[in-house]
Amino acid sequence: MRGEFNLPTIAEPKSFSELLEVIEEFQSTSDASWYRGCRNAGHCLQPSIMRHAPVKPFKEIHELEKQIASRFVQRSLPFVSRPFMDEWDKLFFMQHYGVPTRLLDWTENPFVAIYFAMTPLRVEPDKDAALWLCDPVKWNSHVMSSYSGKKGILDQSSRFLTQYSPEALVDDVPNHPIMMYGTYNSPRIVAQRGGFALFGNLPDPMEQIHQTGGFAPECLQKVTVKKEHIPDIRSSLLKKGFTESVVFPDLDGLAKEIRREFGFEQ
Repeated sequence: MRGEFNLPTIAEPKSFSELLEVIEEFQSTSDASWYRGCRNAGHCLQPSIMRHAPVKPFKEIHELEKQIASRFVQRSLPFVSRPFMDEWDKLFFMQHYGVPTRLLDWTENPFVAIYFAMTPLRVEPDKDAALWLCDPVKWNSHVMSSYSGKKGILDQSSRFLTQYSPEALVDDVPNHPIMMYGTYNSPRIVAQRGGFALFGNLPDPMEQIHQTGGFAPECLQKVTVKKEHIPDIRSSLLKKGFTESVVFPDLDGLAKEIRREFGFEQ
């Protein structure tokens, strides 16, 4: 889903230092700060399973989610070194390998988000990029306004999350996305300081839910980087040592970095 509903941008930085100023200002007024980088500013904040064009009502998405998880379990056995601990562990494992889920990736590290917003240059070079800023504590505070238990950023131990579980009945799943930490079951999630928005029964993009759901403006903000400034901001980030092998601490990351250093990746 692209550009059908877009949050107004709060800034259009022209340099890495201007972008850092925007981040500093956001952090100074936030209870916590999460980030997401999008190479195309027109892309919406929507998890992969909800971008499946023929599937719209949540009941169908819920059923599709079960079918995909069942297929993943059936065919992944030869490739996993341990059994899944629970439904949450399986869900985050699937997300890590790009299997469609209700999870949308965020990061606590703004440099990780900037990296993904600026890389690679050859993909959609005529498009602006976006850096999304979210205060997950304020977001959850709104979603959990009627809940008397512990709030803040959730993890699998939270009773509130039970109603979002892959095992929950379809009619029990709440409307709004909830911000949570996942299972740190891979070096990449650790290196990228990953957090997640787990979507509920509204398939709408997160920015649309923010606008129509009564959330405070500072819960979710958008920064746009015009396409002509992307190469210089990306170069500044890489010169500071924030490279492919930092974002992907494995052989794949090293290979990406070597390809770029020797001119095979622009």
